[in-house]
Amino acid sequence: MESGDELNITTGGDEDGNDRDDDQDNDDDAQGETDDENTICLKPPEERQEIEREIASLEDAVPLLREDYKIVDRLGTGTFSSVYKAIDLGYHDKWDNNPWHGHHPSTSSAYYQSVERATESKVFVAIKRIYVTSNPERIRNEISIMEDCRGCRHISQLITAFRHEDQVVAIMPYHRNEDFRDFYRDLPMAGIKSYFRCMFRALRDIHARGIIHRDVKPANFLFDPRTGIGTLCDFGLATPSHNACLHTAPSRENPHGRIRQRSEYDLDHLKKMQKEARQKSSWPSDRVGYPDKDTRAHSKANRAGTRGFRAPEVLLKCSQQSGAIDVWSAGMILLFFLTGKFPLFQSSDDVEALMEVAVIIGRQKMERVAMLHSRTFATNIPSLAHEGISWRDFVERQNPEIFDPPKPNPHIEAAFSLLAELMQPESTRRITPRSALYHPFLADPSEPEDDEFFPHPFGQGACAEWHFLDDVTEEPCVMVNVDGEEKVKRLVAGEGIAIGRWPCEFHRQDFGCTM
Repeated sequence: MESGDELNITTGGDEDGNDRDDDQDNDDDAQGETDDENTICLKPPEERQEIEREIASLEDAVPLLREDYKIVDRLGTGTFSSVYKAIDLGYHDKWDNNPWHGHHPSTSSAYYQSVERATESKVFVAIKRIYVTSNPERIRNEISIMEDCRGCRHISQLITAFRHEDQVVAIMPYHRNEDFRDFYRDLPMAGIKSYFRCMFRALRDIHARGIIHRDVKPANFLFDPRTGIGTLCDFGLATPSHNACLHTAPSRENPHGRIRQRSEYDLDHLKKMQKEARQKSSWPSDRVGYPDKDTRAHSKANRAGTRGFRAPEVLLKCSQQSGAIDVWSAGMILLFFLTGKFPLFQSSDDVEALMEVAVIIGRQKMERVAMLHSRTFATNIPSLAHEGISWRDFVERQNPEIFDPPKPNPHIEAAFSLLAELMQPESTRRITPRSALYHPFLADPSEPEDDEFFPHPFGQGACAEWHFLDDVTEEPCVMVNVDGEEKVKRLVAGEGIAIGRWPCEFHRQDFGCTM
């Protein structure tokens, strides 16, 4: 494990450390644009021909694309969509880009989202083609959530989306990135910290808007090790956070919910359930399995996500899930960095996945987790220890060389501390993204606090009293001062967002401040 807190980023200096002139920088930018435009040429001939056929098919299915975009390559394919790289032909003279660029201050790590592209430069975008086999409500949900996430930090911003007959496409900025498998073993400690600072800022912002991503994993986090910038993408499984459990639904005061008061549930009934489950755990193997005619009520809960990344409450079919499930997934990624192994958990079903977690945390903790969600945990597997081990012990067993050389390493120790809080099996006690950003592993005393750069949900922040939703259309609106007279201005998604202690772009003059 790399122990130095240094991030190797390519700079603009020559090998003697001198700054290069503007002409050289412009030449490099042009070279980068050329490289991005011709990436398809680096692929094998058969794959290239396949991609070219796909591009032609997409342009035939959505003729509007030919007018405004030049599609140059395919970025990836999935179950519900394919994503292509294209040049935005209308960026400089056709579109209003302010709503999706946002107004992040220059000292924010998300400032890259707000930087307007240089005049005459080629602007690359990602075009997501959502397959016609996708459920229409799923498509509507994804587009709606991406609109709600406009202005969030380190989130792939929705530029626009449109439909042509049965075809739906979404346009987003293109972000350079590398495959996680190519860098996770070698990324220095500063790079790992940058990775998670970006990720937790993204999660903090979307959770504040009541949105759960549900599929946090390396493939959905576009990270460039050269710049230390990461962007969360693919909101195809995202849902609003919405209780038969012993914990409450998430709220502003308790983002991961809270354990209910004793007066709010039947303690005797729960103890009886737990006692019966423990008795079943002692039964011989010939009495273990699923009931032939199961009369128990069917549990319905959202279990969307990717195997190996699902939190215990998802596996236990908790009906009141919160953003804590995204935090657990982030903890899994930290495990990959610390163990040097990816993937780790690959069970094919939820029962086996629960057992993978139980083998580490032990029977006692798993019983407590199950009870939190009004479930019981029963197994007669003899190798399952009562107490379990810590996540630190798990990492050291998987990666004995993590302390090589064997000397005190405050960075690794802080990483272990954060890992334990991310992988807390009880969702109500799991650390929140905001708290993770203030954890010693990620907090940087030399930088302003994260609260300074937090983009508030619409209607919150310094100028909240002048923000409102239209009673009829529910469009976001603000009251603005025009020549001494108050007038209503209707906004589009991404506008009117107050950042930190600063008002939104429409009220900064009223407050007499600039960012």
